[in-house]
Amino acid sequence: MSIAAETRPDYSTYPRLSMAEARAAAQHLLAMHGDGAEVDDDTLSRIERFYNREARLLDEERFDEWYALLADDLFYWMPLRENRFRRDSRPEIAADNMALFDESKADIAIRLGRLSSGLVWTEDPPTRHVYIISNVEAFVTGRSGEYEVHSTFTQYRNRSEHDTATLHGRRRDLIRAVEGGFHLVRRLVLLPQSVVLTKNLSAFF
Repeated sequence: MSIAAETRPDYSTYPRLSMAEARAAAQHLLAMHGDGAEVDDDTLSRIERFYNREARLLDEERFDEWYALLADDLFYWMPLRENRFRRDSRPEIAADNMALFDESKADIAIRLGRLSSGLVWTEDPPTRHVYIISNVEAFVTGRSGEYEVHSTFTQYRNRSEHDTATLHGRRRDLIRAVEGGFHLVRRLVLLPQSVVLTKNLSAFF
């Protein structure tokens, strides 16, 4: 269920990232290619449980619990991809690309507050979601307790009788070990499409 007004996080307590901080975080995400040492099996199992729980919380619209999994210094990024010929050496994704989402924890809280306002006609009746997370790979980083994680996702959505959409993509995450689990610090969401044809993106990935 959505966050009730009386329990909604106070997004003003989380400072937004500056432009320079956001671009540095984007560059870091783009440089994450799974080059580090793989984590041990026990750590990988705990990380997979974290992702399975995150998917279930999003399926069930338990947004307050999902929000609690986000680090205060979160950077959440879904850049647009540019179509390039193979002979074109310019990258299809760059840190200063236009983005569908380019958000801090404060921005996420605003989106959640909007969803719980009852005024979003595209979510009334609500969309039903099924998230499938797979191909989880986790690597150690140069900082103790932080892990680079790569995964793939399928997000199926249905609203009313005939409004359906399925999106597939890849994610690159930086997660941080905390007491009782992990926090999501950075997320790069990569859709294969350069133009997203779904009716809306009022969802999380």
